[in-house]
Amino acid sequence: MKVAPRQTTSFLNAIPATIRAVLLHGSDIGQISERATLIAKKYSTDLDDVFSVTRIDGETLSNEPSAIADAAVEIALLGDVRLVLVKGRGAELLESCKLALKSDLSGSFIVVEARDTTSRHAIVKLFESADNAASIGCYADGDADIGQLARDIMARDDISMDQDALAIIIRRLGSDRAGSRMEIEKLALMAGPNGKLTGADVSVALGDSGVLVISDVASAAADGQIDALNAALKKAWSEDSNAVMILRGCQTHFRQLMLAGAGIAKGKSNSQAIKDLRPPVFFKMQDVLARQLRYWPAKMALDAVNRLQDCELQVKSGAVDDKTITAQCMLGLCLRAKALKG
Repeated sequence: MKVAPRQTTSFLNAIPATIRAVLLHGSDIGQISERATLIAKKYSTDLDDVFSVTRIDGETLSNEPSAIADAAVEIALLGDVRLVLVKGRGAELLESCKLALKSDLSGSFIVVEARDTTSRHAIVKLFESADNAASIGCYADGDADIGQLARDIMARDDISMDQDALAIIIRRLGSDRAGSRMEIEKLALMAGPNGKLTGADVSVALGDSGVLVISDVASAAADGQIDALNAALKKAWSEDSNAVMILRGCQTHFRQLMLAGAGIAKGKSNSQAIKDLRPPVFFKMQDVLARQLRYWPAKMALDAVNRLQDCELQVKSGAVDDKTITAQCMLGLCLRAKALKG
């Protein structure tokens, strides 16, 4: 049985009785480990109980290919199910898993973690085609996954988050489930039960305070506010912000204007075009973009993105002073914005 991503949550909440073995595979080791533990705890209240839980590593199977099958047919001295936990890369698990899935698994459950496999691997095909087994791919969380993880953890202690806080969490985390959970748990601990997290709180906690400075630079430039731009750049340099990161952050801002402008040109409302942007725009930035869309059509925003990319290449060449060339580029965009506003 192949468990599709959209079915994973419901499958883990209620594993069918006919399924007696699950393979967890993919590139997100943290997610593999987390889901393996979640499944295992459904069949044993004590994963360290040697009388009902057997742990096997891939190296053991090279010399004992029948180890999984042998462990699965052992009677659990405590509890109703013999739980077999297997960890390996993938290739060395194949023959042992073939033997195990042919065995009587009515009194056991097998959880296999294969950390070096893809969906095309033979062991994945084995579990997908077996009537008594299931295969679950574990890959880096998408925006929806990391957002739901954050909401679930915060709901546990009745912690509220504003939209900016959630947007920052989604943007900053998600490459590894274990790492994401650890960072979100830290945020929950910082807020405390019944607490509240703002975008500023999360930015500082995740070492992302520079994002706020870059946002100020981009907004001032796109608004044609020269004094505000100078103040934002001065603050950025005082905090040792990287010129390339500033330019990339501004590229993101103008790219959002470009995409939203294209949506408006196709008939979308101003607000709907902004809501459709991915990743989601910070709540407090939505009104800023809505205002700037009145004088930044898609074509002009694209020109701004191209100009920022050219500036980034100049900075990376090392032939010019990065602060000077960045400030000149931002001032040029700022003056263009003043002209567009009329």
